[in-house]
Amino acid sequence: MGVSGHGHRNFLSEFYEGSFPGTFASGALFQVNEATGDKRISGSFASLAGLERATLAGDAAGVEMAVQRMLLGHALIATWGGIPLIYMGDELALPNDHGYLANPDHAHDSRWIHRPRMDWALAAGRGSGDTPASQVFWGTRTILARRKAVPALHAGVPIRVVPSGNDAVLALQRLAPTGTLLALFNFTERWQLVDEALARALGASAMHDALSDHPVETHNGQIVLPPYARVWLT
Repeated sequence: MGVSGHGHRNFLSEFYEGSFPGTFASGALFQVNEATGDKRISGSFASLAGLERATLAGDAAGVEMAVQRMLLGHALIATWGGIPLIYMGDELALPNDHGYLANPDHAHDSRWIHRPRMDWALAAGRGSGDTPASQVFWGTRTILARRKAVPALHAGVPIRVVPSGNDAVLALQRLAPTGTLLALFNFTERWQLVDEALARALGASAMHDALSDHPVETHNGQIVLPPYARVWLT
C-alpha cells in the first residue's frame, strides 16, 4: 500500500499536533527525537477529537462531530475489557490548557497541556443545557451504566477483533457464556454499511443494540451506521 511504519507514525503525530492539512485535532509535540524524527503527542481527549479547533472556529457541526468522536472513544474503552480508565477532564470534554507555557516549571513539558486544573463551574453545570460538557458527561455515564448491565461486557469475557467487511468499521466480538456480543464502531464522518448476514454470522442473532437498548433496523440487508456510530449487537 506504499505505507511505512515510520511514515505512518509521522502522519499520526502531525495530524494530532494539528499541522497536517485538513486535521481536526489540536495537540502539542512531546519527546521529539531530532536524530530519528520520532515524536509523540500531548493533548486532552476533547482537543485531539476536534472540540477546541471547532469551538474557536464557531463550527457547530464540527463541535457535534467532536462530541461524537469522544463518545465513540468512551464506548470503545468500555467495550475492550478490564477497568475503563477515563483521564480527569475527559468526562467533561475539557480542552487543552495552554497556560502551562507561562509557567517556567512546566513550559518544557507539553504533557501539562492535558493536566488542567478542574473547571468546577463547568462540572457544576454539566446537568443543564446541551453543551459539549453535558453531552459527553451524560453520554459517558450511559455507556458505563449499560456496560454494567450487559453480562457479555464482564471484564473476564474473551474479546476478539473480527472482520466487519468495511475498512471504516472496527468490529469486536465478546464471547460470553450468555451469548456473543458484536460491537461495531464507525470511525468516520460518513455513513457506513455492514452486511446484516455477516453480523448474524458473527453472533448478532437478535439484532438488538445493548448500548442504546433498542432494536437495530436494517435496510436492504445492511446495518446502517451514522458517523462515529457505536453499537453493541446481540
